[in-house]
Amino acid sequence: MDARRNRDAVIAAAIRILATDPEASMRQIAAESGVARITVYRHFPTREHLIQALIDLVVEQERAVVTTAITPDATAAEVFDRLGPGIIRVGERYRFLDSRSGSVTDAPLRHPAADEPLLMWLIGAAERGELRTDLPPEWMYAMIHGLGRAANEEVLVGRRTAAEAGRLLAGTLTHAFVAGRARSATSPE
Repeated sequence: MDARRNRDAVIAAAIRILATDPEASMRQIAAESGVARITVYRHFPTREHLIQALIDLVVEQERAVVTTAITPDATAAEVFDRLGPGIIRVGERYRFLDSRSGSVTDAPLRHPAADEPLLMWLIGAAERGELRTDLPPEWMYAMIHGLGRAANEEVLVGRRTAAEAGRLLAGTLTHAFVAGRARSATSPE
């Protein structure tokens, strides 16, 4: 029980301190967590191990956003309306990880699990005719990640508030992917 509590304290401290100082040392994180440095290193032998734990947490929270957005009676537009703001909330909390190339937003794309909830929903929604048929679900999955990253960047640089970015992302996803909302990607201008 103490081991889990100590690990959680380190993770929580890392989130707080890295949000203001992405280059903070393990020593600073240990001090912020109230856990002895030796205990921190027992859980996270290197800074990269800690960063990977944070990345895993992001992926877990992104999956939770998707799972919450998808309800049996929801239309595709309703799912996207929930998904947009949820993606922004997770991105805001972990924006300090976004500057790390190939980490947070790229992790699910490299090896999407067969049970990846967003990909599974996209496949099912496409099969039910709720989404465009001219775009493969795997393509939509990759584009949602890319658009989510771009939307979070808009918030990060101050061009959009989180609320605006969430709303715009939801609208973009709806118009891009919901059947009957956009022109075919293969149709001529």
